[in-house]
Amino acid sequence: MRPTVALAAILLTATAAVAQQTPARSPATPPAKDKPAAAKAADKSADKASAAPAPDALAAGLAALESKDFSTALARFNAAFNAGAPDGAFYLGRMVELGIGVEASFDKARVLYLAAADKGSAKAMNRLGLMHYRGEGVLQDYAAAQELICEAAGKGDADAAFNCAGLFAEGRGVDKDPAKARAWYEKAAAENNIGALNALGFIWRDGLGVDRDPGKAADYFGRAAALGNPVALFELGAMYEAGLGLPPDLMKAHVHYNLAAARQHPGGTEALARVTAGLSPEDVTKAQAEAKAWRAAR
Repeated sequence: MRPTVALAAILLTATAAVAQQTPARSPATPPAKDKPAAAKAADKSADKASAAPAPDALAAGLAALESKDFSTALARFNAAFNAGAPDGAFYLGRMVELGIGVEASFDKARVLYLAAADKGSAKAMNRLGLMHYRGEGVLQDYAAAQELICEAAGKGDADAAFNCAGLFAEGRGVDKDPAKARAWYEKAAAENNIGALNALGFIWRDGLGVDRDPGKAADYFGRAAALGNPVALFELGAMYEAGLGLPPDLMKAHVHYNLAAARQHPGGTEALARVTAGLSPEDVTKAQAEAKAWRAAR
């Protein structure tokens, strides 16, 4: 059973986090009516954050976080949670856990995650589940990890679906079940989760609980490679080199190994040298030009 946290406790924690970013007013500070225009604008912005609908406040918090305006991000996430968006507390927790804009505190972050999970945040459930899986600040407990992570997966969180699949694949907290693992990987892959795309690539390439299908493996690796993932780029290069699931093509193998090596895949440089030796100088030049022109989908 997931523990709950009183709403007042989380509001105090979140407010304290934001307060750390705001210096206390000096006794000499002029009254509000004498504030300069910039200060009045800041007050209006803060009031607007508190009044904003939950999705708007959450989006504003993420935008502020992206632009490294951490005090605004903290305020927006707090406002989002107060307005009914559980993920507001999750993102506050991430900032507190990682020390982004506030002093890092694992214990305070966990309180925020618990509050978010209590209100239904799948992201927070997944993070709490990983804590139990790894034994981070709590006893390692695979059963508790599975309950939290797979509940989050059931709510549609792609990262949680990937993690839930891994639990079924490994038999951690549940009986080992390759079919259920594959089903959860497929749900995560539908959201372009790179880990799930690669996992399915290996499942179909190696016949893990299924009949081998290199063509399906190439499709999954291809989707992850298009997103710039070095593992998928390398595996796709290997499939082109071997003609496994794809027509043999040393130039395409060269392109993919080159891209994988540039992204620091540990086997990329050696594989690149191997296929380079089998190509003409002209083909190497063409392959290098193709790699230079390549762009990831995101």
